[in-house]
Amino acid sequence: MRHLIIASLDELDVLHDASVVTIGVFDGLHLGHRTILQRLRAAGEARGLPRVCVTFSTHPKAVLLGEAPRQILSLEHRLELLAAAGVDTTVVIEFSPAFASTEPEAFVEQLLVRKLGVTELVIGHDTAIGRHRRGDADYLARAGKRYGFAVVAVGGVLLDGEVVSSTGVRRAIAAGDIAAAERMLGRPVSLLGTIVKGDGRGATIGFPTANLEVRSEAFPPLGVYAVTARCALGDLPAVMNYGLRPTFKQDERHAVFEIHILDRGGTAEPDFDLYGQHMEVFLHSFLRREQRFDGVEALQAQIVLDCEQARALEHTLPPARR
Repeated sequence: MRHLIIASLDELDVLHDASVVTIGVFDGLHLGHRTILQRLRAAGEARGLPRVCVTFSTHPKAVLLGEAPRQILSLEHRLELLAAAGVDTTVVIEFSPAFASTEPEAFVEQLLVRKLGVTELVIGHDTAIGRHRRGDADYLARAGKRYGFAVVAVGGVLLDGEVVSSTGVRRAIAAGDIAAAERMLGRPVSLLGTIVKGDGRGATIGFPTANLEVRSEAFPPLGVYAVTARCALGDLPAVMNYGLRPTFKQDERHAVFEIHILDRGGTAEPDFDLYGQHMEVFLHSFLRREQRFDGVEALQAQIVLDCEQARALEHTLPPARR
């Protein structure tokens, strides 16, 4: 999949003479989003046309309201999942006060019609584009008749009687209800980041870890989790500690993600040399809250128990999946 980042419609050249298109933030790529993308994929296959997603680098609410919800996915992670869902081209708009003033007429004519050659537009039930969100489903349906493209509005997906939403996923993750978040996502909750150098303390106590720098914002509660780590070595069972490491640094203010790979010596070993590489961590089960131990030996004993519990769970967990 190719992606292009633009700040204004004028920056974009003609990409396709004809395509099928969808528009949205798609934060989380939950079941509702996946339904839209499945319809987009089917339309592209039926028409033999490329599938295009128009999205935004940051949530429009950051500009329109002065604050935005925490991102479930970083832009990088979102682009990877969009590609996995069958999107061929993604146009990423850097949403700004200037762009917020774009009239829906210009959005449709300049972007959808002239630059993308839209033949079918797939939208969610709450999609609205342009200044003051005037370009709602009714407006887009009228525009489609004027310019000759079909508009398909996909209804929300119900789960337990409620519409699946990014807000619901954020709440579940923040509450530590990983199972509920996974049901809404249709896949395990995951964090994508870059492996960075830590202080090496884990290796000194027999449990080397990979420190993960994560660029999303919707994090689970502090604690220890059974996870699958996807990296250059494959999909590996692991234990993740997300916390402040109170046993060693009681004045720590910045929580860190530390991943210990089970039965592989840990990715901090020199032979693995994964610094600077990506790792995606799929959360499966919450094991315990982070706590302060009286000494290193007590901490080591607890980590052994954590690893044993994660290994026991490994046989009952579904494989990490998109």
